[in-house]
Amino acid sequence: MARRAKYRPACRFAAPACLALAILVAVPQAARAGAWTLPAGRGEVIATGIWSRADAAFAAGAGSLPSDFGKGAASLFVQHGWTDRLTVFSKIEVARESDGVSGYERSGVSELLGGARLRLFKHGGFVAAAELAGGFAPGDGPLLAAARTTLEPRVAAGYGFELAGLPGFVDAEAAYRLRTGGDASDELRLDVTAGLRAWRRWLFLARSNSTLAVSGTGAAAPYAYHKLQGSVVFDVADRWSIEAGLFTTIAGSNAPKERGLVTALWYRY
Repeated sequence: MARRAKYRPACRFAAPACLALAILVAVPQAARAGAWTLPAGRGEVIATGIWSRADAAFAAGAGSLPSDFGKGAASLFVQHGWTDRLTVFSKIEVARESDGVSGYERSGVSELLGGARLRLFKHGGFVAAAELAGGFAPGDGPLLAAARTTLEPRVAAGYGFELAGLPGFVDAEAAYRLRTGGDASDELRLDVTAGLRAWRRWLFLARSNSTLAVSGTGAAAPYAYHKLQGSVVFDVADRWSIEAGLFTTIAGSNAPKERGLVTALWYRY
């Protein structure tokens, strides 16, 4: 009879930077891996599902507006370490969005992109990277708008540490999404993620995402939204993890007050 394999964490707790890599390569929401790159020949596949509702929306000024917004989305993200310093990735997302008040409704491919992340600096637990992604996104603002192509440069910095003997990390990213086609606006994106592995198999994540429209022509109204997300990750085995969490939109302008659920399944190779 074959002997059952023992569970082994992706990295040993004594190496905070390595731990942060193991944590961040599976960060959900936009399928980003922060400032960390994957070792050459290693990779990850992440399947994510999102469901959200909003019965009100942030107005352009103070106050709120009625809304009957709903969204369901499924995405698949694949990344691979081309070298130790360079990670390549791709993503496809299919979504359905509707708003009963405005009559808006859309379904289909909402994002298709590819790109690369280059590590620029690494010392101790600190790491910095630059990323460039491009692709097709028929719209990914608070309400899907017509957009044909996107180009997104991004910079990220992360730090792996230990807190009372528990491995953790913090990661901050800034990106500018250039969008062409229709009445789409360019976007400034600011993301902050923190994680703490309280037990060997359990990881707790907190994330803040901010998106601001910074330019645009035509009928597109300027918008902004700021979301908070909390989630728990459980390592089922060496190569498999599952994640579940909740998110909410805490502030915004011309954006629905979303509350939703995110789930993800990760496979590492």
